[in-house]
Amino acid sequence: MMSGTLLIAVSLFILSPLPNIIYQAMDGQDELRKADVIICLGGDPGRVIEAARLLQDGYAPTMIVTNFGPAAHRMRSQAIEWGASPDRVLVEASSRRTADHPAAVAKVGGIDIANDTCIIVTSYTHLLRARAVFEKAGYRNIIMQEPRWERQARDWNGISWRGRFLIFPKLVYEGAGWALYWVRGDV
Repeated sequence: MMSGTLLIAVSLFILSPLPNIIYQAMDGQDELRKADVIICLGGDPGRVIEAARLLQDGYAPTMIVTNFGPAAHRMRSQAIEWGASPDRVLVEASSRRTADHPAAVAKVGGIDIANDTCIIVTSYTHLLRARAVFEKAGYRNIIMQEPRWERQARDWNGISWRGRFLIFPKLVYEGAGWALYWVRGDV
């Protein structure tokens, strides 16, 4: 009985305009400009490709890939494969979750969090939570960026019910992430 009720509630949510409203409210991207460093958060290969392209396009002299363990080193290899110069890609391999990134990348990259400008590359639905943890850690000059080709391909006039079905897990994941980070005091 409870699973049937949950299925009906989820279906009504997906068919309503609410997912479009929530999804559009998650837009935390800033206007792209030159920075001191590019920080690429782990979690999706598209982020690494975008960070490598930004590095090649001259938006910053170095980039830091940040993830846990071997995944961080794979990110570095991917960035180099996409054209990033090996001597310009630093690795931070101790971060297990978003809240770990700010302190860890500052140590690895020698970032002056109050003064250096940082481009932080992550996924669209993760932009606002990532910004919140970096700001809480004291970063003052942040430029949030998602992969440009993903942004250009997005239909800002509304998402079909199929699209809402596909983004539903991302909305749930980010909602749970915000709740957990709020309880833990990470944001």
